[in-house]
Amino acid sequence: MSLPPYQLRYSSKRRTLQLQIKAGQLRVAAPVGLSLRQIEDFIREKAGWIERHLSVPEPHVPDWLTQQQLPYLGRHLQLKTVTDTLNAWTLEGDTLWLQLSSRNKAENQRRWMQQLVQQFYANEAELWFGHSAARFANAMGVQYQRIRSGDFKRKWGSCSSKGDLQFNWRLMMAPEWICTYVLVHELAHLRHMNHSADFWQLVSQFNADAKPARAWLRQNQHWMQLD
Repeated sequence: MSLPPYQLRYSSKRRTLQLQIKAGQLRVAAPVGLSLRQIEDFIREKAGWIERHLSVPEPHVPDWLTQQQLPYLGRHLQLKTVTDTLNAWTLEGDTLWLQLSSRNKAENQRRWMQQLVQQFYANEAELWFGHSAARFANAMGVQYQRIRSGDFKRKWGSCSSKGDLQFNWRLMMAPEWICTYVLVHELAHLRHMNHSADFWQLVSQFNADAKPARAWLRQNQHWMQLD
């Protein structure tokens, strides 16, 4: 049996083999010391799984900066740029203006645009979650300390034992009802630092959209990015 092309990476931290399909390519992560024969035997064993996943097309990720529009709490903002003396952003109605310094190198302009849009989303996340948290926390009978936005790749929010809450700035690209679910989820952790039945009961008590919101995030997280 011929093997599909694959990328192999060894790691001293790994104890087991892992297969991943990314950008239409098979990637293999293996523990240091594992022989190539063992690795390829494992690939052959997983041939059915590999074939099924390689046949699934990669999800389409919109290039928001090129399209000059940005998803924002269930609607879209127009994205416009103007040459200025500094790099900054300004929100005017449904238009986000990016002021790009004339001193920027041409090859760095996209990076500056990404940075400014991320700053905008992070600022809006702190404002939205800060405003909304006070109302929900009072209704839920919980208290928090600080609210911040964060740049997370694999989570939407976090709650520390000290009562500090952080929310992924990418949530500003989602509809508002999704943000509300994540907010209630993290506030519920102030009473239950786990995902027990009591935790989910508290979440459901204050947010009826918990299940569809989780499904929406799983299905749409691939386009909630800027690169």
